[in-house]
Amino acid sequence: MEKRGFVVITDRGGHLHDALRLLDQMQVGPQALITTFGPDVAGLRARGFGSPILSIPQSFSWTGKFRWFNPFKFFTQFALSVFYAIRLRPRAVISTGAGNVVLFCYLAWALGAKIYHVDNLAQVVHPSIAGRALYPIASGFYVQWKDLLKCYGPKAQYQGWVL
Repeated sequence: MEKRGFVVITDRGGHLHDALRLLDQMQVGPQALITTFGPDVAGLRARGFGSPILSIPQSFSWTGKFRWFNPFKFFTQFALSVFYAIRLRPRAVISTGAGNVVLFCYLAWALGAKIYHVDNLAQVVHPSIAGRALYPIASGFYVQWKDLLKCYGPKAQYQGWVL
């Protein structure tokens, strides 16, 4: 993939670090990196990532240990996902999860992008939420444990640990 034309979308934290490891292995920078905002994203921006880092909000909020769906954040996430998908018009999207990436991936797919999803290394036995949602539209779908092949279907590929 060439620099212009592919976007990486991921959640913050471990998913973001997995995406950065994958980009380092690919030795190419994306057109943009889209992620939910957090301290690691601020640090990445401060160091100068080399590609634009765009933020979308998480679609939920926390009250203590209770996580709840926040319709206001979801609407903002939806609006920004539409805006980014139309503005960037990527030819390909690489996703490392989590659930906050699904909306953008479907919008980009509807605009003609190919979707490539790498399921998280922590998913050993059960498929991830993002993986289940993106499997139907994925052009390339990679799992990092052989046991997950039977959970997804023939499109899933195991090629060892990717990250």
